[in-house]
Amino acid sequence: MVQESLIEGIVRSFRKNAGWATVIIGLSVVFAVFLNRYIPTVYQSESLLRVMTTEVGHDVSIAASMHGLLAQKSIITQIAEKSGLNESEIRREDVISLVDHGPGLVMLTVRHENPVLLKELGNAIIAVLSENFLGYNSEAQEFEIKALKKKLSHLETSISDIRQEIATRETVTTAKVDDSTLVLENLSHQLEEKIDINGRRLQTVPKEVFYYQEEETPQYKKLNSQLSAQRNELAELFKNYKEKHPRVIACQNRIKEIEGNLKKARTKIQKSRSNSEYVALSAEIASDREKLEQVKSELAKQAAYKTSSEPVSENSPETFALRVKTLEELHRKTLMELEETKIAHNTSAGRINVLKKDARPPQAVGFTSLQRDAIALASGVLLAIFLLYSPAPVRAELVSVSGNILAGAVNMDNRPALLAEPAEIILEVPSLISEPLALPCPSSTDICETIFDERLIALNDPDSTRLKPFKSLVSNLQISISESQTRIVLVGSSRSGAGRTTLLTNTAILLAQAGYSVLMVDANFRKPELHRLFDLTNERGLSEALRGTDPRLLIKETSVERLSLLSAGIVPANPAEALGSQEMIELLANLKRRVEIILIDTPALLEYPEAGIMAGHTGAMVFLHREGEPEEDLHSSRKLLNNVRAKVFGYVKI
Repeated sequence: MVQESLIEGIVRSFRKNAGWATVIIGLSVVFAVFLNRYIPTVYQSESLLRVMTTEVGHDVSIAASMHGLLAQKSIITQIAEKSGLNESEIRREDVISLVDHGPGLVMLTVRHENPVLLKELGNAIIAVLSENFLGYNSEAQEFEIKALKKKLSHLETSISDIRQEIATRETVTTAKVDDSTLVLENLSHQLEEKIDINGRRLQTVPKEVFYYQEEETPQYKKLNSQLSAQRNELAELFKNYKEKHPRVIACQNRIKEIEGNLKKARTKIQKSRSNSEYVALSAEIASDREKLEQVKSELAKQAAYKTSSEPVSENSPETFALRVKTLEELHRKTLMELEETKIAHNTSAGRINVLKKDARPPQAVGFTSLQRDAIALASGVLLAIFLLYSPAPVRAELVSVSGNILAGAVNMDNRPALLAEPAEIILEVPSLISEPLALPCPSSTDICETIFDERLIALNDPDSTRLKPFKSLVSNLQISISESQTRIVLVGSSRSGAGRTTLLTNTAILLAQAGYSVLMVDANFRKPELHRLFDLTNERGLSEALRGTDPRLLIKETSVERLSLLSAGIVPANPAEALGSQEMIELLANLKRRVEIILIDTPALLEYPEAGIMAGHTGAMVFLHREGEPEEDLHSSRKLLNNVRAKVFGYVKI
């Protein structure tokens, strides 16, 4: 008897459930189609921009300024016209992203479902920023140029008036024009221009900024409290139990469930706050208006003072000539300042250079549509395998022997094919021997007088044919132990009286005779038997070792070389608690360093909890199945072993 391979089992399952497999795979593909339709793949393209602006402040974020410009409806309209997209598509938060990438550097990221439109969208954004953002940042120089032009116009008008007055009149009565008056007038013009520019900017800045904030609901606080309590409980369980213990596993599952609910118990609430930029700009405009009023008041005072302090008198031509000369000198200086400002504005007013642009096709954010379809198809196949594939082994024609196909599983009757036995199907493990074990029967008349206990067939009759299944079992155990690197093996059964002790002792004797150092541990506190088979005492044993006694003082040597026994000892008050304690785990680790193989005897799985607890501690298990045993017991045993995550080499039939 051999187990079918995984591929053979999957193919058999798909043939048997072809209809359901097709439905599951088809639903996965349909889900991928709907996902691509309603949540399409987003592609992105990146461009590194070098922005040459006239701003000298290092604390100014160029990316933030650009974002403020992109918030204007007119700018979005220009981008939509240049790229051919709808304004609603461009206004989405994830379409355009600008991030400062160093001094004067900005990383522009553009995202869209259609990769063909990404290039046009990116070029449109760069063009609109070049036309609007740089002009916005050079407003200071433009304002200075306008102020200088007004000053020149004022000076030219004054010079022209004085020259005309000199030519037409001999005596002119005029107010004295000095440098202080010109400075105040110049400052007045500057403040008026600044107030006008800031007023236009204020119209584009929102008064409030909206943002989202997560808030914890009462349900969240309740779940958080439950999570803390479960974690504390898990910490206490780890003090007494191993991580594979059923109570530990159940507590971990509750923690995972609470954590999942905790993520859903948060809610986002839209809130608003005053826009700091709007407040600062409003304050600046108010301050400039106050300064403008002060300048105008000062001009009025000077005009009144000159009118009252200087009586109207005849001015000589020399006085007019001196005034003209003074105004011409001031005009020359103003003209030179205007030319310098124009040169600076034309050479460094601002420009955008594209330093790096993706030469590759736009990259998908996440999985592409084709990848989603492939993942959906693969997920459908795996889901169909998971739901439809039954891992129960079937008997097949023996072709070769390798790996986990055990040496004893040989078809002796040369029959081409056999059906799987119920124990194999229910337990989902292979049989370790090809024929049932023949246990000794004390009442049988064909058994001669023996030196050792009648159950020790390996010592009483080494050449008996009844020992052949035991030898086959030992060969298979050697293969399994070598492959799994497991040296602690538990012998168990569903109910009492199945012959676990007989199986364990004969197997231990044969392993010791094969050259292994073997230790038998009697963990059956309910009915200890191992010491009786070897005619040994049971005053002290496993229970004393769990209470701290050195196990070297408790292990007893048997009449078989390299075979020793740790008997049960005095039965503890709570056997299940003793075998599931941390001391038991440490004891097994200590014993494993002293011998090569440890065989453990326990009570029946379905009658006492000790066997289930020990199955989680040990490396693997050999399950003893008596012919005619109810299938309900097999189902219950399989469920119990799965709950404690026990590894089972296989089963032995008697």
